[in-house]
Amino acid sequence: MTRSPLLRRVLARTPVWLAAVALLLPAASVRADNAADFYRGKTITIEVGYGPGGGYDLTSRLIAQFYGKHIPGNPNVIVQNVPGAGGLKLANAIYNTVAKDGLTLGQGNRRRNSLVLARDLDS
Repeated sequence: MTRSPLLRRVLARTPVWLAAVALLLPAASVRADNAADFYRGKTITIEVGYGPGGGYDLTSRLIAQFYGKHIPGNPNVIVQNVPGAGGLKLANAIYNTVAKDGLTLGQGNRRRNSLVLARDLDS
């Protein structure tokens, strides 16, 4: 039985791919352990740029119920409302005052968030 040239090339490289995967798997588990150590006992805050009861608020609260269960370390997840100026108050607060440690997420208007990111890129 003759093999096609493509199949021969794939079979010839299979040991290389298997070796690469075998080397990278331990590194992936180390990163997951580091993430679990980082998030264990911490609280992730989802800040919503609108008042309670609206669509952004309800979506954020729905996500918060399940979000912590899918992050290594199972952190607590809370939702805080920061209404004002159609989400601009939240965007300014996140840009200027929130620690950039990955524990605060902002849920707001796409246009407002884009303005804050554009301001960040200009500086």
